[in-house]
Amino acid sequence: MQMRSRGLHPSVLLALDVDGTIARVYREEEYADHANDPGWTSWMTVDDSVIDALDSVAKRSDVQVAWLTTWSPEQVGWLIRGPLVGKLVGPYVSHRNWPRSGWRLQSLVSFVREGRFSAVVWADDRADDEASRQLRRLVDVPVLVVAPDKFLGLTQTDVAEIRRFVDKHHRT
Repeated sequence: MQMRSRGLHPSVLLALDVDGTIARVYREEEYADHANDPGWTSWMTVDDSVIDALDSVAKRSDVQVAWLTTWSPEQVGWLIRGPLVGKLVGPYVSHRNWPRSGWRLQSLVSFVREGRFSAVVWADDRADDEASRQLRRLVDVPVLVVAPDKFLGLTQTDVAEIRRFVDKHHRT
């Protein structure tokens, strides 16, 4: 997964997690309710309308998607080729200090500094207020942290918030 060719570095990083963010996490009772339904996939579901809306933001020339997740690069590649049907293409953020506490934040900070981004959107159901404060302090650029409910994943409301942030903080 390569960074798209754009000449200069994109100004806004859109860092995405998978489980609980791009794909919602199922509640226990949903497994029992649907386990025998034809075609039901118990471990992965994405909201196509949310993916389409997020991809429309990601396709802007000043936005770079990157994947910050416990999924392997191969699994993220499968996700993009399969359920995301070629949408939200972007590089994998290398893990720093894995599996210690704080590895996601450390990895993201390194990626932001290396990429010279002027703003960061981090969508991750596990991002808490403290991680958000630390990220703002460590990268010294505008930051939007979106922490969706893991049982819902990102919503259209979240994507609208991301779009407004990108519109406000892109390089001209």
